[in-house]
Amino acid sequence: MPARVTAREIIKQSSQGVSVQPFLIRGDDNQTYFVKGLSRALAPGLTSEVLAAELGAHLGLPIPPWALMDIPKGLIDFSLVPNVRDLEGGPAFASLQVDNASDVSWAHVEKIPADLKKKVLLFDWWIGNGDRGLGPMGGNVNLILDQGGNLAVIDHNIAFDSELDADEFRRYHVFRDQLSTKTSELLARLDFLTQLDAALADWDRITSLLPEEWVRRDFGHGEEYEPTLAERYQLLERFKEEQFWGRL
Repeated sequence: MPARVTAREIIKQSSQGVSVQPFLIRGDDNQTYFVKGLSRALAPGLTSEVLAAELGAHLGLPIPPWALMDIPKGLIDFSLVPNVRDLEGGPAFASLQVDNASDVSWAHVEKIPADLKKKVLLFDWWIGNGDRGLGPMGGNVNLILDQGGNLAVIDHNIAFDSELDADEFRRYHVFRDQLSTKTSELLARLDFLTQLDAALADWDRITSLLPEEWVRRDFGHGEEYEPTLAERYQLLERFKEEQFWGRL
C-alpha cells in the first residue's frame, strides 16, 4: 500500500500550476508535500498522478515520492489560506517537496543528459501527456531542478489524453530535440521495450494503490470515472504497435 499521511499544517497555496495550483502542506510525518485536493483536481486527475508516478518509476524517471494525504475537516475549516476548500472531498494526492527547487528554463535544456531527455519524451508520449511544452518565450514545462541541478519530473494530472495531437506534441515538447530523424533514430525502441513491458505487467499492483473514490463515482460505489482504468490500459498498450514508434 502507498504511504498514507495526515495533514498537520496547511502552509500556503503554491503559484505553480495552471488548472490546478497545489497546496504546500506539512504532514504528520514532518515532511512537506505539494498537495492536490479531490475537490479541485478531481478524481481522474489524481488517478493520473498516481499512475504516472508508478509507471515512471519503472522507467527510472526522477519523479518525487508520493503519498495519499488525509486532510481533517477542522484543519480546512479553520485555515485562512485562500482557496483551501479545493482540498475537500476525500483523500488527496501528495508529492514530496523538492527543497530549494527552481523551474527548468530554456537555458537549462541543453545541460540535461540526452538519455534522460529521451526517456521523458517517450514517457509523455506513452501516457498521453501534452503538458510539458517549452519554447524561447516560455511555457508550462512541469520540470524542476533541485539545489544540485538534478531534474525532477512533476505534474501529470492531465495525462492519459487519448486525443493528444501528435503534431502539437512534436512541435512543443520541451525535449523535442530528441525526436528521431531520417539519419539517426535517436529514440530506439529496443532500449525501452523491456521497461515498458515490465511497467505494464505491474498494472494490477499499481491500480490497487488507488482509493476507490478516485476510481468510481458516488464515493466509490458508482460507475467508473472516464477514462476508465481499462481505457487507460488500452492507451498504454500502444507501444506494441508500429504507429506508436513512428510518431517518435
